[in-house]
Amino acid sequence: MKSTYTFLNPVKEEDLRLSFGHRQHLSSPLNPSEIFVPTISLFRKMAGAQHFWFIADPINWRIYDAGGSYSTMTPIGADDFIGQPPEILFRYTHPDDNASMLGFSQHWINYYMGLPAEKKAHARATIYLRMLNKENAYNWCMVQYVDTIIDENGRIIYGLTLVTDISHLKKDGNAMMTLLNTYDDSHHQFMCVDGQTLIETKQPMNPFTSREAEVLRLLAKGYSSKQIADSLKIAVKTTDNHRQNMLRKTQTKSTAEMVAYGITAGII
Repeated sequence: MKSTYTFLNPVKEEDLRLSFGHRQHLSSPLNPSEIFVPTISLFRKMAGAQHFWFIADPINWRIYDAGGSYSTMTPIGADDFIGQPPEILFRYTHPDDNASMLGFSQHWINYYMGLPAEKKAHARATIYLRMLNKENAYNWCMVQYVDTIIDENGRIIYGLTLVTDISHLKKDGNAMMTLLNTYDDSHHQFMCVDGQTLIETKQPMNPFTSREAEVLRLLAKGYSSKQIADSLKIAVKTTDNHRQNMLRKTQTKSTAEMVAYGITAGII
């Protein structure tokens, strides 16, 4: 898998809003909550940690719908999220990560909308940043742009996002974004800097086989070797062998370190 590492410049909220290409408020006959139901049901089934989801409406610049644990993961009240502008989320993002998050999001939108239709379903972006919790401390979260609804001009009219608490896996570091495109098997990693020259360097390739990646994703959900073996219909000893091989390949010393490696590399 090809992998590059790129630095981006941070942007302001208004710059992000203009990236969607909409200049006026519109109404849409679509019900995105119904369209996204199959995907949202998978969140509940596959969740490995506290999470919440929301549907963004970039035309009217508001949160159209939301669910999950946002009222326990953040200071946002149960009745204070839906219908509000996205700024309510920006408000609880770590000050050092907020401009980076906007820069990542703008880059993703421009990249996604520039893809031909047949490639859009293969592209996924994940952002890692810190968000304020109800105890007034910042937790690391994984923000995944999961799905979109686009209009006849290829512009995003609704976007489904999943936010997962990964504070049990990630304790430090900088905000970053990974962009995976399975169409051409490419993997890019991004960080944001202010006023510095754009730099590009090579990162290690994904060292895992497809089976090892499956095992890693189940480990991230808290599965034991027996549960993984049952899920993948393989022997427990085979599962343990995969785990040992992955520890060796990543030069990590524990499952937690290995899962953190997978998150950083965009495998999970």
